[in-house]
Amino acid sequence: MPNRIRTILVPHDFSPQSDAAFARAEQLAELANASVHLLHVLHAPMLHAPTPAGPLQLALPDAVLEGARLEAGELLREIARHSEREVSVQLAEGPPTDVICEVAEEVSADLIVMGTHGREGLAHFLLGSVAERTLRRASCPVLTVRAPRKACGA
Repeated sequence: MPNRIRTILVPHDFSPQSDAAFARAEQLAELANASVHLLHVLHAPMLHAPTPAGPLQLALPDAVLEGARLEAGELLREIARHSEREVSVQLAEGPPTDVICEVAEEVSADLIVMGTHGREGLAHFLLGSVAERTLRRASCPVLTVRAPRKACGA
């Protein structure tokens, strides 16, 4: 059966929307007897400093990045520990959409389930949407999930 869901990729950014997406992925995995692959993408921001020669881009110190890696890894393992399903975890670095699509290919994901912040208007225009870009680029279907309003602080 070629359309069977065997592997579900869940990008997680530790937001209520990602928690809701993970819960939905667990439900779908239970129904399809599929595996769940939990992914967090670290995208280190560049710091910009004005100089007489023009703007200078500065990377965060390695110690800060290593701390972020350790904390993210522990948070992912904690989420996986609380699942009733077997969940594999992965921490990766780079532009989120690129990494999500690459990992989906690597793990042969049949479905990506991810949270969406549901930004509209100027916020969407300025910030864009990782979910929207992933939806356009992924080689497999993408299900976007919004958290219940009260979980988002609305």
